[in-house]
Amino acid sequence: MDAMRYDITLPADYDMNIIRNRVRDNGHLMDGFNGLLFKAFLISERSQGELSNSYSPLYVWKDSEGMNKFIFNGFFDNILQSFGWQNIEIGITTVVKLEENFKKSKYVIEKTDDILPGDTLQNTNLNATLSDTESGKLVIYNPDKWKKVTFSFSEARPKKENNIRCFEVLHISTQ
Repeated sequence: MDAMRYDITLPADYDMNIIRNRVRDNGHLMDGFNGLLFKAFLISERSQGELSNSYSPLYVWKDSEGMNKFIFNGFFDNILQSFGWQNIEIGITTVVKLEENFKKSKYVIEKTDDILPGDTLQNTNLNATLSDTESGKLVIYNPDKWKKVTFSFSEARPKKENNIRCFEVLHISTQ
């Protein structure tokens, strides 16, 4: 499975209700998209203690065919037309754990760790376990940046920690 995300940083005075309304009106259009395991419509807000306002959708694709269709068959054009050219981050999944209440998730914590250089990668920890309060866990790695990113989904607002981003989930589409 492949993970995909683009992180659109918005101005500090941006009315985040514009994004909320966009997702409310159009988020369901991704429901049932061929090849999609899930898409989480995520936002961060300065008013909630984050560094910036952002719209940061996160996708997990069952196969590259669905991802390619989304990017090159006009669906991603909506993003390009609304927000301009965006870089898409692609990662390889190592953990995808979704509980029955996954679609009820309201928050996502994103934790990024470096994969440090060494003589071997055999001891690299790309695993993660779900805590009792989490509704989902996703771990991806990106070998062109040597980063590991862990996304932890929950229904309750998590405690804010340094160097960890917190997103609000506006909608989750699944196939």
